[in-house]
Formats: sequence, C-alpha cells, structure tokens
Amino acid sequence: MAGLTAAAAFAQRGWSVRVHERVSEVRVVGSGLSIFENALRVLRAIGAEEDATNGAREGIERETRDAFGRTTSSLQYATRMFEISREQVVAALEKAARRSGAEIVTDSTIVNANSDGEIVNQKGQRMKADLVIVADGIHSRLRDVLRVPYRRYPLKDGAIRMMLPRLPEELINPDAKKNIEYWSGNKRVLIAPCSDSDLYVALTTLNSDVKGRSIPIDKELWSQAFPALTSLFARMDKDARWDRFEVVKMKHWSTGRTVIIGDAAHAMAPNLGQAGACAMMNSLSMAVMLEDAKDIPTRLIEWEKRERPLTDHTQRYSSFYSMLTLWPDHMRSLAFSLIPKIKWLRGQHLKTALHIPMGTEGMEPSAASRSNTV
Repeated sequence: MAGLTAAAAFAQRGWSVRVHERVSEVRVVGSGLSIFENALRVLRAIGAEEDATNGAREGIERETRDAFGRTTSSLQYATRMFEISREQVVAALEKAARRSGAEIVTDSTIVNANSDGEIVNQKGQRMKADLVIVADGIHSRLRDVLRVPYRRYPLKDGAIRMMLPRLPEELINPDAKKNIEYWSGNKRVLIAPCSDSDLYVALTTLNSDVKGRSIPIDKELWSQAFPALTSLFARMDKDARWDRFEVVKMKHWSTGRTVIIGDAAHAMAPNLGQAGACAMMNSLSMAVMLEDAKDIPTRLIEWEKRERPLTDHTQRYSSFYSMLTLWPDHMRSLAFSLIPKIKWLRGQHLKTALHIPMGTEGMEPSAASRSNTV
C-alpha cells in the first residue's frame, strides 16, 4: 500500500517511477481494512477512491460486546469509514499507479541498496535513481542492508484473520452496518462486513495461547469462549493464518537518497485501522514535499519531522489497545464506556482518523460509490 501510493503520487508529479515487485503479480488476500476519511482523502488525491470503495460497506458505528452478545459500548464514527477487502484496495492502488505512468516490474527482487540511490537486483544489475523508496514490509530485508538503527518487538497478542462469505440473513440484520468486537477474557472477535458478499473476521488472542492461535481453529474452544458466536465459528473452514502483532520503530526513516516507508519503517498493531492509512498519508506527503526534486536528503528529513509525530502517536495508541487484552473484563468494559464520554480520550482515539493529510487540504468529501453498499 505504501509503495503503490508513493508510485502514483510521484508519477502524477512528473517523476519517472519504476516499482520493483519480487513476486509475479501485485496481489494480497485474506483480510479487511477500515478506511477512514483520512485514508479516503489520499485515495481520492491519487484517483483510486472510486475503485477502492466500489461495492464496499460504509460503516456507521463500532460496538463492543461481551461473550454472550450484550453490548458494552457503542461509538459512532465521527468521520466516514468504509470496510474494504485489502485485495480491493491494493488493486485500486495498482491501477492508479499504472494510470499515472508508473512502471511496475514483477519478479524483480532488490537485494541491495545504499544511501546514494543505487539498487541491485537478483541478477546483479545495478540501477541508480534520484530517490529510492523501500516498501518491503515488516520483514524488510533492505532495512537491514541499509543499517539504519531500529527496534522490532512483538506485542503479546496477535490474530487469525480471514474472509467469509456473507449469509443472506446477515444483510437484513440490524447489525449489517456495524463493526462489532466481542471480548471474553484474553480473547476477542472482530466482525466487520466488507460488502454484500464478504465478511471480515479476526480472532485475537495472546501469543501464549497455543490452542487459541492454532490453525485450523479450535471451534470448540472459541465457542466456549463466545457462546453467542457458535454458528459463526462453525463456518470457519477456509484457510487462515496467525500473525503476531509487532511494532517497528526506526531511529530515522531515511538515509541520503533512500527512504523506508510503510510497515518496514513503522509497523504497528492493526487495532485502530490506521496502519495502512499512515503508510498512505506519509507516501503522499513525501511526494508533495519532493515535488521539485531539490535537495532530496534534506527534504526527506523535513518530511519525517512533519509526519512522524502522528505516526508515533498511532503506534502508541494501537499498542495500548493491545494491552487491554490483559485487563479483566469489567475494567476493559469501563474503559470502552468512557471513551465517548471523555473528550480527551475520544480525541486521542480519533486523532489519526480526523487528520487532514498533506496534499489533500481543501478537499471536500466525495460521494464515493455508495449506491450498491449495505
């Protein structure tokens, strides 16, 4: 998401852009994304919003419930939010990048890079650019090659994430437009409809919970924890994967003419639905600040100084949310009930979602494809 957003944004500003993708096609599968107005603005700015939101479900509110389905808190979204499959968002970004003139080369692995803007592919070919953008994910190999100091540390929890087909009765249910998070001890289940046909589900538990994170899922174990969701677990026969939540914090995001973005630079737990948004916002703002291509190393430092505080805030708050997994149910429910009531807490929770990204100032919310949403 970070790399394709950057590709589209730079190409639109007259740069010659080549994207190196190590696999045979640009493709991701398996999970949903909460795309709030801040990320929608970025998608709109690069011409990807319509494709990204076509058929997607626009959210109204988020609820927390206990294991028996009783509501413990409800938070109306203070901004537009679409729940979308990750695959659809990436496809929209790829289309926008190609339409803007970016070249995308597949089966091209970059094995080396330096601060002078030089890269080397798996065939030993050397290439030089005014700017090199590294966006190779949380397991970034080039991050180590560039030797920029960083910390990568795991959180105590993680999730099994999957997409399920929606049932006809779910489309007329009062909960059809809600993101609902069920909690039971150290476990939680997020249910987020993405469209008329797709349902995103995330089962979160502690990494130490060996049975809880096993694949295929232990349907009996999860049904005991969440009696209200027994019928949902019975449908979970599709492939899934367990991912432990991790955080990456770099001393600085750039070195010379080379910059690291997205999860490679600032991975975070997906608890706020803002990890991808931060990647896209930072990519667009970088293109804006480097539009004239003057003194790139200095501009990159200035860009990071501008954008990093919000990214750091989002990382901290996402990690704090993971800590709630360790809290007793009654304390966690109390904390959730206080968020809508205490202005400061609500402001911290919504700070990133309400941010106006650089490059989108003055932009009015668009009526993105809503005609075929739930």
